Amino acid sequence: MNRLTRQPARPTGETRERGAALVELALAMPVLVMLLLGTVTSALALNDNLQLTHAAREGARHGAAIPDDQTFTSGTWAENVRDLVLERYGNGLSAGDVCVALVVGSPPAPLSASHTTDAGGNACYDDSAAGLTDARVQVTVAKDSVIETGFASFDARLTSEATAKHESNG
Repeated sequence: MNRLTRQPARPTGETRERGAALVELALAMPVLVMLLLGTVTSALALNDNLQLTHAAREGARHGAAIPDDQTFTSGTWAENVRDLVLERYGNGLSAGDVCVALVVGSPPAPLSASHTTDAGGNACYDDSAAGLTDARVQVTVAKDSVIETGFASFDARLTSEATAKHESNG
């Protein structure tokens, strides 16, 4: 005990280490924040990718059930399927991010211009390596995402493809 202040005497090494914990925290904090921010934004990008996959599959499944000669009050066959994909994804996706096509053959070719949303009138992607030749619905969805770490950011292009065999008109 210190006789003047009536406090227990401190060990001699403790006075030098009073601010060490604060300095260590200040040095470690940027790394911890970077890891936390990177984890959160990566999880958000993963969630976006799951939503893209779900929307593409829903669109392909929906398009497979619509007859190719179906008439609509507005838009073409492909535009109506694309609109369903946009609806299933929710906000943050535009019509230009979605490609829908009803294709046949190998390599795939759209049935007509009204059966694809590709600006060039093409199939959304080449799935001929899978040996598919029957009528099928192709849906491709793509979206840009960013993964932030606080000190750096990384651009990521999220894409999803889905194919469903088209049901016959009969």
